[in-house]
Amino acid sequence: MADTQSVISDVKLFIERLKKELPEVFGKPDAAAASSGAPETPAEGNKVLYNGDLFEARMYLTPDQEEGVAFDGTVFHVYLQSKESDPAALVTAWLRAKANETLKAKTKEWADKIGVEFNNIVIKDQRTCWASCSGKKNINYSYRIVKMPLAVQDYLMVHELCHLVHMNHGQEYWELVAQFCPDYKHHRRWLNDNKGSIFADVELTYREEPETDETQTSAPDETANIPSPADGPAAPADDAPADSHE
Repeated sequence: MADTQSVISDVKLFIERLKKELPEVFGKPDAAAASSGAPETPAEGNKVLYNGDLFEARMYLTPDQEEGVAFDGTVFHVYLQSKESDPAALVTAWLRAKANETLKAKTKEWADKIGVEFNNIVIKDQRTCWASCSGKKNINYSYRIVKMPLAVQDYLMVHELCHLVHMNHGQEYWELVAQFCPDYKHHRRWLNDNKGSIFADVELTYREEPETDETQTSAPDETANIPSPADGPAAPADDAPADSHE
């Protein structure tokens, strides 16, 4: 039985695709509502896909502080030094840093459960496959995996780690995957149905938040220094992946 989070994520992403494909159906707020003085809702495109869910992104000008991103579990707070700053680049860097943190830790946990050992993990911006495993026991991940529901992320980790036992897609390989991920067929369908949303770049448009008593005007202490997406190790040139997945 498919996990609830993946099903909900599938529906939300389907609706988002319809909004883009059929703007005349979903449309913009009518003129009467706009002229009533009611506060505007966040820009329709100002959403960030993370862990299978779509979260609102709010932007604040903080010219005297370092730019960064803070996620409170519900909203991505993006702190900019000027209106010309690139909020999408900041959030992308945040996602990449989070991928480097969580995917490596989770892979180690799954490796212990399966009883295998890997050599190295590299987080890249792969646009043609989600992940790969080489004959040298090196695993490559696309940082974009953190956009997926947690159960789908787990499936991809199990998928790659099982290649350390069977470097093929034969019957014994899939039987091993099924031991640790019984719903793997559902997760494969989810990946196929939503690959466009996962591979898509973050798109954010600056819109100043209306000032309220609850609006923060400066970046919180927990706002981390986010590394550039260009940072991070490159995969060894002679380490060609033995397995990759669309």
